[in-house]
Amino acid sequence: MQKLNCLRCNIPMEFVKRENVQLGKTGFFSGDWSNLWAGALDVAIFTCPRCGKLEFFRGELYEQEDADEFVSDRIAQTTCPTCGTRHDLDDPQCPRCKTRNPRL
Repeated sequence: MQKLNCLRCNIPMEFVKRENVQLGKTGFFSGDWSNLWAGALDVAIFTCPRCGKLEFFRGELYEQEDADEFVSDRIAQTTCPTCGTRHDLDDPQCPRCKTRNPRL
């Protein structure tokens, strides 16, 4: 897969996850029923580790190239700024060096 750089920071963006984004909107009279008929958009989500910018791309473009990286059941990963260990994005600290996760 081609590496994507952040347009602001010019550093490589990290893959967050592949997700279906709900289309449609809630109406005054119809409530959420229009959401059911509108469907969803398959997107691949990337983030910049420095500025937090999110980028959305069509999900089908990232289907075959790195299949294990885009498993939707897996928790998104981040890299520890101190030791470089990959760990779950929602971990409060690095499991290796105990550095606080700056994203929380």
